[in-house]
Amino acid sequence: MKDTDYAFCVARLRANERYMLTAKDMDALCECTDFGSALNYLNEKKWLTTQTQTGECIAYQNEKLWELLSECVPDKNELKVLCTVNDFFNIKVAVKCHFTCADASELYVYPTTLDTAALSRNVNLHEFHKIGGIMGECAEKSYKAACLTENGQNADIIIDAAAINTLREYALKNKASLMGQVCAFICDTANIKTAYRCAKAKKGKDFVSAAIGECCLLDRGSLIKASLSGTASLSEYLEKTDYSELSEVYLKSSAEYEKRCDDEIISLIRKAKFTAFGFDPVCAYYYGKLTEIKSVRIILTALKAGADKNTVRERVRALYV
Repeated sequence: MKDTDYAFCVARLRANERYMLTAKDMDALCECTDFGSALNYLNEKKWLTTQTQTGECIAYQNEKLWELLSECVPDKNELKVLCTVNDFFNIKVAVKCHFTCADASELYVYPTTLDTAALSRNVNLHEFHKIGGIMGECAEKSYKAACLTENGQNADIIIDAAAINTLREYALKNKASLMGQVCAFICDTANIKTAYRCAKAKKGKDFVSAAIGECCLLDRGSLIKASLSGTASLSEYLEKTDYSELSEVYLKSSAEYEKRCDDEIISLIRKAKFTAFGFDPVCAYYYGKLTEIKSVRIILTALKAGADKNTVRERVRALYV
């Protein structure tokens, strides 16, 4: 498909950017005295309609976002990569709920390329081949790991590593694209987080090797070796990479690390602001909207919990518009 085939799609997304929340809107939300006044503000901005709970607000916006992209993106196969993280998370949900007898339908996240009802059924009946592809393979491996070790963490790392490897594969095939750059960044920063967690927990070689996925701008072998040697060695290795600053942030605060990673993605996607054709503007709009939704969720949750306004502002992400 030619980039010019995206002309109408990009024009429609540009038109919808006018309705995205701005930094001024986020400041106004942070100044709201309670949850109710924040909902009133969002109603005035036509950000929601009748939703009265944080989960409902977020679900409504996610649904609107996906509906828009599904309607205007000419090549629907391009959208699959945007669902990668959610798809593998849902595999994890299905496997965990099989063992805990919990209702997976209440825990699945969207958008996803998976038929979640069929996913639950396939995992419960051990019909992993029906899930198909790498997701079916990692679901089966995760299930077997949970059975053999009776340790949910061993099952989780199989799925998390498979998600990272899937994103890396896309990044390698699409190095020049914006989505490829975003995938590469997500891979490496997720591996850094995992490496630090393993180092702090003093995990063994087999666990660390299974938990850390393939890398893009990092050397996987060096990352594993450094993680096994402890946080000081890991920090020393990362100081020599493009992620030295993020490494320092993680050592200070994992919450701040998550925020900085989100902000870095926003910085990346802003390059597509003046791109008229192709999938790059779709990628930019998607992550821009996701960041907006995440910031609203943080503010609404904080207002319910009675958190300090300054603390809330520190957690609000940079915005695309």
